[in-house]
Amino acid sequence: ADESVFSPEDAVKIMQMGAADLVNIKLMKCGGLWNALKIASAAEVYGVECMIGCMLEAKASVNAAVHLACGKKIITKVDLDGPVLCSEDPVEGGAVFNEKDITVSDAPGLGVTGIRGITYLD
Repeated sequence: ADESVFSPEDAVKIMQMGAADLVNIKLMKCGGLWNALKIASAAEVYGVECMIGCMLEAKASVNAAVHLACGKKIITKVDLDGPVLCSEDPVEGGAVFNEKDITVSDAPGLGVTGIRGITYLD
């Protein structure tokens, strides 16, 4: 189930009906990390695998999806190619996207160290 999952309630209904073997979680579509975690928790209860996907979005938001996928065993598939499709990426640090390989660091938070073009005032 992909285009039919906009909320945790949608995902639970699909799981209860046995209408899908896999649920695609997209942070920008389901309402962010909080709702994505609810969907993943429901999937654990119903034994339905999840995939983490993205829309056409930049690294700033996809980075959070990468960390969610790393933290949940129920997420068995990843389709996070949004940053690779962008011609420029102003986000410094965070996950590294190299074709199908995605690497996270041990840096604090999501590992983002800055955004090019933005000046921070002390």
